[in-house]
Amino acid sequence: MKKLITSLGSRLNKKRYILLFVNVLMVLAFIFITCISGKGVSSLYSQQAAQRWDKDKENYAQVSVFASPEKNLQKEDIETIRNSIMSELAKESFEQRKSGARLWIDAYSGECETQVRKDWTTLTVTAVGVGNDFFLFHTMDFLSGSGLTPEDENTNRVVLDENLAWALFGSNDIAGMQVWMDDEIFTVAGVVAVEEDELSQLAYGSKNRMYLFYDKLKQHEDKVKITCYEAVMPNPITNYAYYTLRTACGLDDESDEGMQADNEENPLNFDSMEVIENSNRFEPVALFSKRKNMKLDSMRTNSVSYPYWENIARVIEKQQYGFLVVRIWLLIVPVLSVIGLLYYYWKNRSWTLRGIIVGKISQMIENRREERARQLDEQKKAAEDMEEQESEEDGGQEDVKHCEGEETDDEDWIEAATDVGDYEETDVIDCKDGETDDEDWIEVAVNVGETESYTEAGEEKNQEKSKPGLRSVTSEDIFNI
Repeated sequence: MKKLITSLGSRLNKKRYILLFVNVLMVLAFIFITCISGKGVSSLYSQQAAQRWDKDKENYAQVSVFASPEKNLQKEDIETIRNSIMSELAKESFEQRKSGARLWIDAYSGECETQVRKDWTTLTVTAVGVGNDFFLFHTMDFLSGSGLTPEDENTNRVVLDENLAWALFGSNDIAGMQVWMDDEIFTVAGVVAVEEDELSQLAYGSKNRMYLFYDKLKQHEDKVKITCYEAVMPNPITNYAYYTLRTACGLDDESDEGMQADNEENPLNFDSMEVIENSNRFEPVALFSKRKNMKLDSMRTNSVSYPYWENIARVIEKQQYGFLVVRIWLLIVPVLSVIGLLYYYWKNRSWTLRGIIVGKISQMIENRREERARQLDEQKKAAEDMEEQESEEDGGQEDVKHCEGEETDDEDWIEAATDVGDYEETDVIDCKDGETDDEDWIEVAVNVGETESYTEAGEEKNQEKSKPGLRSVTSEDIFNI
């Protein structure tokens, strides 16, 4: 290992060391800026409703429409938008989720100034009228109590921010307390924290906020209008949710060729409503597509108003674009260095593609040869083992040779019996030492079993002219010998 490092170090001159140092520094800077940009996006909870809702990974998108106060959107208009969306989803055969959860969710809001009091203290606040699942889209940090839901039977409930809670009660733990709007009593449902970072403080403003149901706010402040509508719905293909909401809002479909031509000529928005897709707005492609008209950002051609959370998101969006450009520049030198290094090794390579292919093919052929040789060896060994086994089986059954001449004595019988292998020589000698009669030799011959015939020349088997071999014999056969 030391030799390798020493060899590598000797090859690197001063310029290469500098280039290596610059590349490492740029990669580290890229990682650092990526972490910072990711942290900025992850803090925007109001832009992540689709990720929180889409736990089953069924491809949902969050879309929003912001309207000018001059549009004068009311709850009846929201119902028209909702019905249009439901019709579109039904037409595309979207069904209820298997878990029983709702297929899609939405929320709307509008704000105006109003007065709220407790005892003798009266304050002017920014009242935000909300509807449907507003607090599912905007997951605020509750210091006490909870938010408002469509299932609340008591609509005389309000949520105060911590600044207003301290101004009226001197505490954050005031859930269940009461405040007044005109002569109507409202119960405090909860208290939410105010974000303390500089950007949020600037967008939030200096006035205290109070959240209540839109219908109740409308009863006290007829001037309030809905300026924001948000929805999380299925998005099976790119921009499906975006165009569904545009159609529901009565805006021209941007997929139309005539509208695309108009947008190319004049990308500014002259409508009293603006639709955006929140889910992908911070992706590189979306950032570049919006930044191509960056020089027109300072031009306002409509009176669309944005709530404070959207103003924060738009600032972060510009920051993300800046971070993206810096990250791209930081990667240029490392990428070019890698390409140059690969080209250097390719140019000075000691191998060829042809050589690799030929080597692979040769290796495959050699492997096949070795495999065939191994198989032949196994077959040969199996044949030898079988032959040896057959030889052992036949070896114990050698034929009892006929003795030359007409007379046979004990020596001849001993030779025949011991050659068979079923008798030890000593066992046969026992027959010789004593007097052997026909019965003794019959027992030997029977244990030997059927034998094959032999001639004087050798091993001609079972031929008609051969002398008959010993088989299961009788005393007559022995005496005939």
